[in-house]
Amino acid sequence: MVEIRKKILESDMLVFVTPLYYYGMSAQLKILIDRFCAMNASLTRKHMKSALLAAAWNDDDWTFEALTVHYRTLVRYLDFEDMGMILGKGCGTPTMTSRSVYPQLAYELGKRLKG
Repeated sequence: MVEIRKKILESDMLVFVTPLYYYGMSAQLKILIDRFCAMNASLTRKHMKSALLAAAWNDDDWTFEALTVHYRTLVRYLDFEDMGMILGKGCGTPTMTSRSVYPQLAYELGKRLKG
């Protein structure tokens, strides 16, 4: 975590990327976020940018409700600037994802950040 902490604090933006597991983020991402407690003040002072990229097999309208509430709460608590969310519903396989609009939306998000 020492190495990851250093890289996070040197960054201007964090992009949270996760598959959707039982309507929440992966355990691996949650563990990382839980470790933010040790650096909350440092993160808040930076006023970092953030984005969320997630993919789910399910394509119901409510699929990402819990995840987006969690992400928005994290953004508000750490005083991040949300740059956007790409929430890939119906992206259960690489083929399903590549045939969807979500790769293009992710590209456009990245392009907006660069320009």
